Amino acid sequence: MIKTLVIDDEIGVLKSLEMLLSKEGYGVTTATSGSTGLSLAIGGGFDIVFTDLRLPDMSGLDIISQVREKSPSTQIILITGFASIETAVEAIKLGAYDYLTKPLSIDKVRIKVKRALEKRALTEEIVHLRQELSQCFGFESLIGKSQKMLEVFKIIRQTAESDSNVLITGESGTGKELVARATHYNSLRRNNRFVPVNCGAISKELIEAELFGYVRGAFTGAVSDRTGFLELASGGTLFLDEIGETTPAFQVKLLRVLQEGEFNKVGSPATTKVNVRIIAATNRNLEKAMADNSFREDLFYRLNVISLQIPPLRQRREDIPILVLHFLEKYSGKRSDKKVPGITPSALDALINHNYPGNVRELENAVEYAVAFSRGNEITSADLPKSIKTSGDSMPKILLKPMKAARCEFEKSFVLAALKECGGNISKTARLLDMHRQSLQQKIKELRIDFTPQEGD
Repeated sequence: MIKTLVIDDEIGVLKSLEMLLSKEGYGVTTATSGSTGLSLAIGGGFDIVFTDLRLPDMSGLDIISQVREKSPSTQIILITGFASIETAVEAIKLGAYDYLTKPLSIDKVRIKVKRALEKRALTEEIVHLRQELSQCFGFESLIGKSQKMLEVFKIIRQTAESDSNVLITGESGTGKELVARATHYNSLRRNNRFVPVNCGAISKELIEAELFGYVRGAFTGAVSDRTGFLELASGGTLFLDEIGETTPAFQVKLLRVLQEGEFNKVGSPATTKVNVRIIAATNRNLEKAMADNSFREDLFYRLNVISLQIPPLRQRREDIPILVLHFLEKYSGKRSDKKVPGITPSALDALINHNYPGNVRELENAVEYAVAFSRGNEITSADLPKSIKTSGDSMPKILLKPMKAARCEFEKSFVLAALKECGGNISKTARLLDMHRQSLQQKIKELRIDFTPQEGD
């Protein structure tokens, strides 16, 4: 039951509020003095405290400041017959949720109570999320508590004692570099360098020089020797992001590094030995790339000793609230004028229900945008980017049809989407849908789904 406390020396006001709150189904405790009310408020675990501004023995403002210090989630509503802007502003600065003026309006009391309870629920959720952030749900900035992410964390921990190469796959924006960093800093190489290289951002003509280094005179503009990323990472980890963007010619030389642990700098006949762990990442389908000969099969198997698949954000929506809190704290601290510590339930719902084609990176950008444009102490739906706000408003009109036909159509679309997600692999699709392989095959026949099974099914 919701617990409320009313502190007021006017018996009429006290009884009116007690009667109204009781009818609404709330538990009500009353006090006619500030000292008694303060003692109850600090030790009673109340959800909402109503306090008069002028009490016989103390000011309601004193009660606000002390209750907020001892019980931050308790929502306090100030009652005053001497309303002024200055009083209201001071009360809210001290931590009051809102204020009411005498004579009290029943409708206003109900509205204030409802909104105060929503604020309390959100405050408790934020406290809970902060507690989760302090626990081992993430590595560095890699955050998540969903089953899919816990599986990723499990693999990272299991590879702590391993020195095998790792291939990380996942859509753009899912946090592949964060996973690579987490893998490095939980490995035996943690005290040596982690060197990230975005292969897609370096021209194909320069990638060998950047990775292997070069000697003076190797080519026009090589006026001095240069150490490459590979040598810089010796003893540590080299992270090759967007490995699928490299050329077969480069892949041959990288394969030599993996097989022999040595390479030649551009323009040098001398062999350089290197001790490095390779973590590669891609958002491309390397199996398809191997089929069209744009990616070497022998390199793929050398890299794919340990495989990590990072799920897209739409498949782990339960992680969105804790990610929102993380980004809120990160970007709120960058505002020089004020903090933006909170977010309204409707804004959080909008963020949770968005599909995120850009994954975690898109969510981070949305929160950063909202913090920059927020005018209050919490993010509202109006502060979110237009793409987030309107994503739920573009629902197509529903063409009414018999329930059986609609259900069949939905199931067919749902199973087709799952098959597409799993590349047509029956076994993977069955696991994704949490059903037996034979049951899925029967369902495909029933729905007359025409697709070509993946080789090996």
